[in-house]
Amino acid sequence: MAVISIETLIPSSGAVPSNGYDAVSLAGFTEWEVGDEARFSIVVPETYRAGNDFYLRIQESSPSLSLRHKWQVKTLLMRPEVNVTDEAAVTETFSLECQDASTADRLTTRTLPVTGSAKQGQVQDHVISPGDVLCFILRRVNASAQEDPAAIKVFDVSLVARVDDSADSDCAGRVGKIFDTVRDLFNEATGGFLPDNFILRSINRCLQDIGQHNYWRRETWMPAEAGENRVDLLEAIAGYQDVHQVHFSGQTAPMMPLGSFEEYEELKTGSNATGVPEYYAVQNDSMYVWPPPATNLASGFCAYHSYLPADLTCSEENPTPPLPAANDMLFVYFVLKQAFLRDRHAPGAEVKFQEYSGLYEQAKQRLLGEKDPPKLALRPYR
Repeated sequence: MAVISIETLIPSSGAVPSNGYDAVSLAGFTEWEVGDEARFSIVVPETYRAGNDFYLRIQESSPSLSLRHKWQVKTLLMRPEVNVTDEAAVTETFSLECQDASTADRLTTRTLPVTGSAKQGQVQDHVISPGDVLCFILRRVNASAQEDPAAIKVFDVSLVARVDDSADSDCAGRVGKIFDTVRDLFNEATGGFLPDNFILRSINRCLQDIGQHNYWRRETWMPAEAGENRVDLLEAIAGYQDVHQVHFSGQTAPMMPLGSFEEYEELKTGSNATGVPEYYAVQNDSMYVWPPPATNLASGFCAYHSYLPADLTCSEENPTPPLPAANDMLFVYFVLKQAFLRDRHAPGAEVKFQEYSGLYEQAKQRLLGEKDPPKLALRPYR
């Protein structure tokens, strides 16, 4: 895959985003209000692999929590020696509605296809070819609901496309390199015994195995409902695994975890008058708090929790494992041990299964040993 960085955004006919920079990191950005738009263009590189789509990648942040905003992209194709620049061009329009991160100003990557609405590798019915000029008009439009009133800060805009390179797999990103390494070590150039769907399923099983050790952690704000003791963790937290600490809005000290659900029941039986929640207990996939909150708050509880990342894909949607690239052999070892387990009746398969199982466990323990999960800071919450 090739990343084409967009260095310049050209003002369009509508309102234009303003320029700014972060006071701490000094990183430059453009601020996008609803209705702002700008354009840019590229020449399709000679190394472009025909039949594949282009994707727009936006690095953005918002000071708001869990509200929504929407991007719209109009793509125009012009072909040298064929099209006239001041005449209507071949166009397609794409959009992506996003939900703000659960932490204010968290840098977030958004990716959306900007070609191939009808057929992959085309704009309308025109096949994209090297040397074509692709023009893009990026616009922030109204979201369907819960519009973020803040300006969205855009730190980087780039295009991603497949080019001819050393990778053999048709998968994007680092997942494609993992596929190639698996097939190299399995001594299989094609997908005869290890089809793509088997390798991808195995990679995602590896994610699940690591996730069971509570490796991935972050903060998420959850709503508080007046008089309600129970919070549905599966509904409130994407990929929920386990809760490690909870703060209530406006309180400096964290809430106290109870040793058992029976302790919570005893507190609730004694009195269930509303107030500032001080205690919590996790039972199955629900969190129970006492006392129940006195008011409704959209961001009432801040949970520091472990979670399972979204499944990896072969497309540009999610082709990058949420680990440093130096750990990619972890996925390779896991896939290979799954492959030899699948082929366990073949001569030598049991030996290879044990070999790659050992390599995987060693790599996993190195990863888990390096990851000393950070503690949630004891700071005031809104």
